[in-house]
Amino acid sequence: MGASADRRSKFWSVVRVSSGNFLEMYDFMVFGYYATAIAHTFFPAGSEFASLMLSLMTFGAGFLMRPLGAIVLGAYATITAVAPACCLRWD
Repeated sequence: MGASADRRSKFWSVVRVSSGNFLEMYDFMVFGYYATAIAHTFFPAGSEFASLMLSLMTFGAGFLMRPLGAIVLGAYATITAVAPACCLRWD
C-alpha cells in the first residue's frame, strides 16, 4: 500500500466518523428544538414546566448514554475481542 493510498484511506475514515458525529448532533439539535412539542405530545402532565423537564430529561439521558456506552463496550471489546463487541445486541 503506497503513501497515497494510506492517506486516502485515512481521509475517508475521517469523513465517515465526521458524518456520523454530524448526524448524531443533528438529531440532538432537532430534539432540542422541538422539546416543547415533544413535551406536550408525550408527557401531558398538569404543568407545562413538568412536561418540559421530562422531555429535557429524556434528551439528557440520550446525551449521557453515548459516552457511557462507549466506556462499557470499549471495556468489553478490550477484554474479549472487537468482533463480539460489534455483534452485541440487547434483547
